[in-house]
Amino acid sequence: MKLYKRTLSSTIKKALKTFPAVLVTGPRQAGKTTLLKMNYAKTHRYISFENPDVRDRVLDDPKGFMEFNKPPIILDEIQYVPEILNYVKTMIDENRTPGQWLLSGSQNFSLMQNISQSLAGRVAVLQLLPFSISEAQGNPGEEKNMSEIINGLFFPSEKTKILLNPY
Repeated sequence: MKLYKRTLSSTIKKALKTFPAVLVTGPRQAGKTTLLKMNYAKTHRYISFENPDVRDRVLDDPKGFMEFNKPPIILDEIQYVPEILNYVKTMIDENRTPGQWLLSGSQNFSLMQNISQSLAGRVAVLQLLPFSISEAQGNPGEEKNMSEIINGLFFPSEKTKILLNPY
């Protein structure tokens, strides 16, 4: 399986230097989990709340779960256990070291409402969208305009160019 570099990677890295927590949101299958595991599996422990057994353990004893699973940590799919955010807030308030918490979740109203209420000022909220053309071509951060994309597809080696006029 080929892993592609994502444009958002550099933004996450910068946010981790400033904020105690970084939340990566976005639509399903955009690559949130892959991005976080690919870049931070060596420095952060990974826990997914997608597994119902893990969710049950968290809901049965959230304080004990958080005491056992200290940062640096990746908490994936937090929309399944929004109750955990109050415990994350408490732990951040006890230790505001930047970069300790990586959170991911699908962007939905209730998750965003919980984040804004419980982690205000403590979290950078970033959105990961599906692959851009430049990411799929292996050039993250080098976004192209529509004229460049069309010319690259239809005239890769010719000097003929199409100029699109954005009227």
